[in-house]
Amino acid sequence: MDKFVHRQVNWGEMQVRATHFIEMENFLLERILQTASVSHTNHYGLLPTNRETAIEIQTMKIGEVTRVYLKSYNGITSGGYLVRIQDSEEEDELYCELENKTETPQEAWDIVLTIDPFERKPTNILDIKADPPRYAYVTATYRLNTIPHKENTIYTPNSIVVGLLRKNDYGYQLDGNYIPPALTMSSHESLKGYGYNFSEWISSIEKALQKILEKIQAQPNRTSVANSILVLSKEMLRFLSTINYHWKNNVKNLTPYQVTEILSSFAASMLTSLLFVSRKEKEEMLKYFHEWNGITPSNFEQMLDEIINKKYNHNQINQSMVSVGNLLQMLNELFVSLSQLEFVGQHRESIVISERQAQTNTTSGSRWMVD
Repeated sequence: MDKFVHRQVNWGEMQVRATHFIEMENFLLERILQTASVSHTNHYGLLPTNRETAIEIQTMKIGEVTRVYLKSYNGITSGGYLVRIQDSEEEDELYCELENKTETPQEAWDIVLTIDPFERKPTNILDIKADPPRYAYVTATYRLNTIPHKENTIYTPNSIVVGLLRKNDYGYQLDGNYIPPALTMSSHESLKGYGYNFSEWISSIEKALQKILEKIQAQPNRTSVANSILVLSKEMLRFLSTINYHWKNNVKNLTPYQVTEILSSFAASMLTSLLFVSRKEKEEMLKYFHEWNGITPSNFEQMLDEIINKKYNHNQINQSMVSVGNLLQMLNELFVSLSQLEFVGQHRESIVISERQAQTNTTSGSRWMVD
């Protein structure tokens, strides 16, 4: 935590001036913000909204420059400051500019909103009846800048990335796939979509695993592959049962970090369960999976390992969502396919042969007999 800049005012034996109230306000605000910032690691950004988005950014080419306008933003900084920017008058528009002709090799820029809570700006309607005429209220000072995009840039507590700008042959364009820091999964339309898809896949995986368990346990002569899949399925179901209630009732209120943490732990439980069978049995099972999902054994384990060890970046939420989404989609396709087999452990090749034999028999049985 940074050192305090603003001190508490000593109100004893003094003539009170406006500056004393301002300093007292600064003292309280600084304490509140620094206290709030302690609990805001990976828990800040766009606020939940019932609208399509809590943010609106526009670009406009004006002569030799391109202007980036922040028309609206509802969110909270990692430093704990609540930001509400709504459509404003022309003279109060918040924007920054970039030169259209630039020799820089840079291809992407972070659009960064910086707030100075202690630099106040008069706002609202000028009261001409006051003596002297004055604005009744003040607001914090906002500044919009573009910063060359780097993977792990760390910004100050009262600066927040609101968008990503890219340059191509046609000029500067907003990256429509970028998800800025967001407080919950219901703060951004893309996150709402991810939350829905993740829930659908988790439910489908759980049902498929239950069918697989029932089939394996009913099989009189289990193969080693079936036994290994039984071990893996049990561990996966155990994990899903621990998150089931919390996920179904609270997924919209979870932070993107919490969602990534839960699904990363799911991947970790799978990777750990592979240790419960011998190396030979594990390789045999993963080769069997390869028959049904086309993913090689090494890539299967690598996918799990990357999700477990990938460091979360709140300024790059979409990367985490894509990673865990790809895993869930792959697992869903795999286990749904296995759950539909006549018996678990059945090889794809044997099904193809059976289908060919059936087609041959059908063709033979439908020939015309001519006297």
